[in-house]
Amino acid sequence: MLTIQFEKQNRTIQVEPGTNLREAAISNKVGIYQHIFKILNCRGRGLCSSCRVEVVAGDVAPRNEVEENNLKKAIAKNPNLRLACQIQVEDNLVIRSHV
Repeated sequence: MLTIQFEKQNRTIQVEPGTNLREAAISNKVGIYQHIFKILNCRGRGLCSSCRVEVVAGDVAPRNEVEENNLKKAIAKNPNLRLACQIQVEDNLVIRSHV
């Protein structure tokens, strides 16, 4: 089992390796969406970038093409930004959401 610590929510959850970060957060009732995006989001397809998170600690696979396209401007300011819907958890992580 791996752990994901969500800094802003002050919650730590355990997941199996290979679990999608967005799905893990939702199934453990950890809110990663802000405001209206709790309802209006792309449901994990990587299209809206409303599940943007910062990986504070831990290793994740390199960004895929979907993330590169949707986070182009934001990455210039913060290279640790990722889309939760595109991350497969393979290491213990510390995540800062609502960035």
